[in-house]
Amino acid sequence: MKKPLPADRKEECLRLKAIFTAKKKQLKLTQEKLAEQLGINQSSVSHYLNGVNPLNTEIAAAFAKILDVPVADFSPRLAGVIEMVASSRVTADSFRTTWAKAARIIDAPPREQYVLIPQYLDDNSFVPNVNDEHRGLTEGMVFRRGWLQEMGVSFSSLNIVYAGDDSMAPHILSGDVVMIDTYKPTLKDGEVYLVRMPDGRTSVRRVAQQISGNWMLRCDNQDKQLFPDEVIPSSAAVELPLIGRVVWRGGSVRVSRP
Repeated sequence: MKKPLPADRKEECLRLKAIFTAKKKQLKLTQEKLAEQLGINQSSVSHYLNGVNPLNTEIAAAFAKILDVPVADFSPRLAGVIEMVASSRVTADSFRTTWAKAARIIDAPPREQYVLIPQYLDDNSFVPNVNDEHRGLTEGMVFRRGWLQEMGVSFSSLNIVYAGDDSMAPHILSGDVVMIDTYKPTLKDGEVYLVRMPDGRTSVRRVAQQISGNWMLRCDNQDKQLFPDEVIPSSAAVELPLIGRVVWRGGSVRVSRP
C-alpha cells in the first residue's frame, strides 16, 4: 500500500481542502472544474485535498491562484520556498545552491508543459506476487501536454494501467504500460480495449467483428490454449463492459534470440 504522508504534509493538504470547501460555492467550483483548471485528473485533485499525495510548490501555487488565497494560508513551508526561489538572484554561481535547497520540494515539471495521467486502480486486476509490484504507484505517469493534444484526447479521461500477462504478446507484453481513454468507449473493429471480464478482473483485448455480426474478444498471443478468444453475440455487445480504449503503450525493448 501507499505509504501515508508525514503528519505535517497531510495537514497542509487538509488546510487546502478546508479552503476549497469554504470557497467552492463562491467561486462556483467543483473538483471536476478545479481539475480542468489545474490541468490534472479529478482523482489527482482528490489525492491532494485528502492528503494522499503531498503538495509541491508548483501545484500549491496553482491551487492558490485559483482559490485566490496566499500559499501561506495552507502551507507556510512551501510559501517560504517559493519566496526563496523568487527572490534569489539566479546566476551561474548561485543556481546550484538555490536548486539544492529547493530540490527536495520542487519535484514536478511545469504544469504548462506536462500532464499527470493517474493509474487506473482496480483491486480485482492485481494478482499477488504476479503483477502487484506496481500497485502503489497511484501518482501515475507524466506526459508532455502538446503530445497528448496532438493525439486528440482529453486529459481528464486518460488513465494508465500495467499489463498483467502476455495475452496480447507480441504487441503488449506483461509489465508494459498502457494508456487508455475512458471517454465513452465504443466498439470499433480492430481496436484494443481494457475490458472487465466475467470473473471481475480487467484485461486488455482486441475486438474483431465477424461476418455474422458477432464480436470477438481476441488475444494477440497465438497460444490459444493459454489465451483463448471469446465470442460475444451482437445482441450482448452493447452491454460489453469496456473500461477504455488503448491509445498508447510503452515498455522495454525485447530482443528476440535465434
